[in-house]
Amino acid sequence: MIKPTPSPIPDALHQSFSWLPDEYKTDPAAQFYAMTKDICHGIQTCVDLAHFSTMDRDNDTIPMLNISDTDRLLRLALTSAQMLGDRAADRIDDLPDRTGKGAE
Repeated sequence: MIKPTPSPIPDALHQSFSWLPDEYKTDPAAQFYAMTKDICHGIQTCVDLAHFSTMDRDNDTIPMLNISDTDRLLRLALTSAQMLGDRAADRIDDLPDRTGKGAE
């Protein structure tokens, strides 16, 4: 009779998640890509929930969110997009000048 090999016991029930393969987890560019993916999915979720709640109100259906919560989610989406844009702008500003010209 063959005994099954026991699975290793994890250190904790929660295991951290990353979009990145192990070899890229410390790469700053890859970390920015993963953060961008997460933020974009979050923005999409906020806008979808707000949109469908507004559509439900227009159709006399009980919406998922009330007007105040819908506004809060839209504000969260806006703030998230602004933050992501600011982080991208910071990275652009940090790019090396490849033209050979110095800052004037």
